[in-house]
Amino acid sequence: MAACLGPVKTYHRDTYSAIDPTLPHLSTKGQNIVISGGGTGIGRETARSFAKSGASTIHILGRRENKLLETKQIVEKDYPNTQVYTYITDIVKRDELDAAFQAISSTVGLINVLIANAAYMADYKPFAEADPKEWFNCFEVNVRGSFNFVTAFLPFAAQDATIINISSGIVSLPLIPFESAYHASKIAEAKFYEYVACEHPNFVVINLHPATFDSEMSAKTPVDTPGFANDEAALPGDATVWAVSEEAKFLNEKFIWAHWDVDELKALSHDIETTNILTVGLLGAQ
Repeated sequence: MAACLGPVKTYHRDTYSAIDPTLPHLSTKGQNIVISGGGTGIGRETARSFAKSGASTIHILGRRENKLLETKQIVEKDYPNTQVYTYITDIVKRDELDAAFQAISSTVGLINVLIANAAYMADYKPFAEADPKEWFNCFEVNVRGSFNFVTAFLPFAAQDATIINISSGIVSLPLIPFESAYHASKIAEAKFYEYVACEHPNFVVINLHPATFDSEMSAKTPVDTPGFANDEAALPGDATVWAVSEEAKFLNEKFIWAHWDVDELKALSHDIETTNILTVGLLGAQ
């Protein structure tokens, strides 16, 4: 993904000291974390980072039991004080989500942190040549799935819960040929989460572009596509842990990149909180 400096000057491609999950003020000890798409890729790295930060329980949702169990084994081996629970769940199927959240609540009570990580990328081709079902599946997973995930979560949310939508930097970028389904659906998804923040002001809700590295989804993008480069795997998870901390509350209803230096963001907190920068809208309209 092409680098986007946003409002800062420093762009990180690996984790760094300010977002180290072991820092005392980034601790999630005593908190219950739910991560969709938690069996592989960014979801797995995010689970690892939350375990490193001391989370009491991590609940990972996904469609493939073997991948969920792999993540559970990896995380619990390295961080035995964190319990990892798995739920075979398709976020497009509301009944499966309802059952998962009911099970989570019955096991641990209220949920403190919701990480919306499950996503879908359609085949890389012109929209006129696309299979309509494949094209619209981006909206089924990225938009309908987000609606299902959040609304199923609401009855079991802690009053001051934090929601992080693992979005995509493509929202911030100019048009990319052959990415119409993914690009349009991720913009719609990001705007939906701004509405979640607006209609639930007791929550903190942040859209976060996590990073770019080898994954099943990124493999759909041709290797010679200009502007795409891999980041280190620790960056997205550690940045997400920072995003749920007290330090990041000024970013409520905003869109950020994991690469952006958090100390520089904090220095801009007044402007970020009091203007519409870092939100999804029409360029040049205001």
